[in-house]
Parts: sequence; structure tokens; C-alpha cells
Amino acid sequence: MKLSWLAPAAVLVASVSAQAAEVSSSVTMTNDYRFRGVSQTSGDPAVQASIDVGFDNGVYAGIWGSNVNFGDSDNANLEVDYYVGKYGEITDELGYDANIYYFQYHGYTDGTDIDFFELDFRLSYKDFTALYAYAPDYINSDQDYHYLALDYSTSITEAVNLDLHAGYTFGEYYEDLDAEYADYSVGISGSTAVLDLSVAYLFNDVKGSKTDDLDDNTVVFSVSRTF
Repeated sequence: MKLSWLAPAAVLVASVSAQAAEVSSSVTMTNDYRFRGVSQTSGDPAVQASIDVGFDNGVYAGIWGSNVNFGDSDNANLEVDYYVGKYGEITDELGYDANIYYFQYHGYTDGTDIDFFELDFRLSYKDFTALYAYAPDYINSDQDYHYLALDYSTSITEAVNLDLHAGYTFGEYYEDLDAEYADYSVGISGSTAVLDLSVAYLFNDVKGSKTDDLDDNTVVFSVSRTF
């Protein structure tokens, strides 16, 4: 899949480049890279990094990467995501965040191409955030993909947050496989002077036996540093 669809997004970012921009980057280490409840590293650790640029009007763009391992011998070993979006406030307590993602996977030696793009839209109200994600051609399958999620994060102490998550994966791709599923997590997170820390218990109702390390119920730890 080509990146030509990103051209309008590039024009959008270029149109605000004269404004004040803030550049940031991050590095994260985790014992398991989970994406919407399913491991992208077969239960193994991951190292992830990102670089972002944001503008005063809420427009932002960035690149994020992580090692991956889907369990096959001839499989991807690197995921790189490109994204551009805009966030803002509708009222003092209601905010939005709309963006476009391009998921790109490297390492296949047989010519496999599962790159795809996804549209995300979030609404946040007080401690709640709702997400709707849509991919019209999920992993180049000619089938669509949808994801709905609700997150709740609130302070337990001045330094620690309680984080709750519930999500549901569905769409033509998963309907054909009879594999629609829900994922959940309960965790805590916090920050020190230089590090962001989190730990969460993840569980789901993926059909079939949980023996391949991709969808086992698990505890995920992560440590991040933002620059």
C-alpha cells in the first residue's frame, strides 16, 4: 500500500509550519507489546520509540516504531506507524482528537504486504475517553475493521492514576473468521521526575485456546521516557 494518501495530511502540516511548533520524542520498554488486547510480539518484550511535532492550533504529526513478532518464521519484525491529526475543545469539559494512521510492517521475505491506514476519532469528557477506529481495507484484506473503546483514568493519589479500559473489535474481517472479541484492562500508572511507569492486567474473550502467547491474559509493565 502506497503512502500517497498522506499527501493531503502533509499539506495540512505544511500549512501550519509557520506557527510555533513543539517537538518531542519518547522511548518505551515493555514486557509485551499489546495492541487492542492481542500481543504483537508473541508475548516477548518490545522497545518502542516515537517523535512528534505539535502546533499551537492543535495539529500534530508523528512517527512511532516497535519490534514485532507475530509467531511465523516468515513474518514482520518491525512496525512503523505514521500519523497526523488535530485535537481541540468543544466545551470546557468536552474535547476531541481526530487522526489518520498508516501502519507499516517490515521484514517479510515473501512479498507479503499487510500495510493499511486507519481513521481514529476520540471524544474525552472529564475522566472518560471514547474511541472509534475504522480501517476500510484492513491488512490489505479488502475487508473493513472497526474498534470501539472506552477508557477511564482518575487520580488515586497525586502520583498514581487508576486506568480502566474496555474495547471491542469487529467488522467484515473478523466476522468472516467468527472472531469478534472484547478486550479489557485494569491498571495503574504514574510518573517520576524522569520516567513514566505503568502496570496493567489485560484479559479478553478471544475464541479458542489461549496457548499461542498472542491473546493470553497477562500483566503488562512499561517504562517510558519523554524528551
